[in-house]
Amino acid sequence: MNGLNYQNVWRLAGPNIISNVLMVSISFAHLWIVAPFGSAASAAVVTGGRIHFLLMAASMALSVATTAVVARAWGAEDKEEASAATTTSLSLAILMALVLGSLTYVFAPQFIDIFDLDPEASSLALDYVRPASLLNIVFALALTIATSFRAIGDVVRPLVFSAYATGFAIMASYVLVHGLFGAPQMHIRGIPYGTALGQLTVVLWFFGKWLLQRYVLKPVPAAIADKDRLVQLIHIGAPAALEQILIQSSFLAFMVLIAGYGTAAFAAYGIGITVLSVCIVVGLGFGTASATLSGQSLGAGDADAAMQNGWAAMRLAIMGMTIMALLTYLLRVPLAAMLSIDPEVRAHTEYFILILAAIQPLMAIEFAIGGALRGGGDTRYPLFVTFAGMIIGRLSIGLIVSLTGAPVEVMYAVIIADYAIKAIMLVLRFRSRKWLQVAGEHIPLAVQSVAGVSREPVRSYAATHPNKADYN
Repeated sequence: MNGLNYQNVWRLAGPNIISNVLMVSISFAHLWIVAPFGSAASAAVVTGGRIHFLLMAASMALSVATTAVVARAWGAEDKEEASAATTTSLSLAILMALVLGSLTYVFAPQFIDIFDLDPEASSLALDYVRPASLLNIVFALALTIATSFRAIGDVVRPLVFSAYATGFAIMASYVLVHGLFGAPQMHIRGIPYGTALGQLTVVLWFFGKWLLQRYVLKPVPAAIADKDRLVQLIHIGAPAALEQILIQSSFLAFMVLIAGYGTAAFAAYGIGITVLSVCIVVGLGFGTASATLSGQSLGAGDADAAMQNGWAAMRLAIMGMTIMALLTYLLRVPLAAMLSIDPEVRAHTEYFILILAAIQPLMAIEFAIGGALRGGGDTRYPLFVTFAGMIIGRLSIGLIVSLTGAPVEVMYAVIIADYAIKAIMLVLRFRSRKWLQVAGEHIPLAVQSVAGVSREPVRSYAATHPNKADYN
């Protein structure tokens, strides 16, 4: 493995990491905005955010399929197919968001009841979930847009989009929560409205320029409801969707176990996840880079490059997440103090940050190697891995801990087993090269004649479009 692999990974991962940090800062800001209202408001934001993540599972799964299909087409130098796949993905994103958002709105009280929160926290959580469920269509579009550009190696444009969306979202949420500058005081309902407003500015900007064909990825009206592409996206994305549903459902179940220890322990769990998500997004950045390079390399018919880039992404992810985890742990006391006024919540948060810092290297492996598998179209094995880690490593052991009456500190530590199982299984799968056989089944029809023949180096968007530096 030469230095070029590390350069390729970092070229894509760097801007992705910054974009992800910006997006996570929105959740961080949400907790900061509601912290003065007490632990009930914090618990409501944690609960609402977790239910919203469950709703977002379909969009995240679609992003996996979009990356695999668009990156493969781009690697085969088929711009038309990449544009068509992007168009189909956008139309599918709208459909899924409308259907799932409506269902979540109707059944929001039942979802919230799962957590057995106190009446005040439950009422506040409902104020968060219902508008978030209807406004999720904005997030779905924003994610699909960013994914499509990243799949062709254009990682700067999504970064610019994220910067604008994050800034507008945080400002709008703060204004609406507190009712500043003549805006209505919406309290916790201002969080989802403000966030959607910030993302909507970027989505509208994109569609305006996209329809005018200002981007290399152009609208293809015939692909809006193209049956073959829809089937392909669903075929690749379905296992990823099931994986996301399993992940979010398991998180919900684990949070129910945490809730049994009281509101303070529950709020600390959510705050700790939000704080450490800054480290997690580093891994997500490398995972996105790994998926993009995997898809592009296989599209160009270079399986060895796909392997080398995957290992390079894993090593860089471990290094980056370990550094971030160490820094976050050293700052655990001021971070906990900033996000909660409750001494008990602060104490639980500080301990939980220690546990999350310890698992960062394992999470780095999951993101990087899992990204390489998904980028190649192998989405079923990661689903199996997630099932093993969540059910065997987290929920089964967590239930035993709960039944034996062990302290909440032991319950927090249960997640170490989850990530250890997943890291081991993913490395073994990647090393075996069996995933490459599965990847061959998902080559887009339009590029099958190219894949497996071309051995040209995979070229990034920046390399092939040196004059398209207007990231607007």
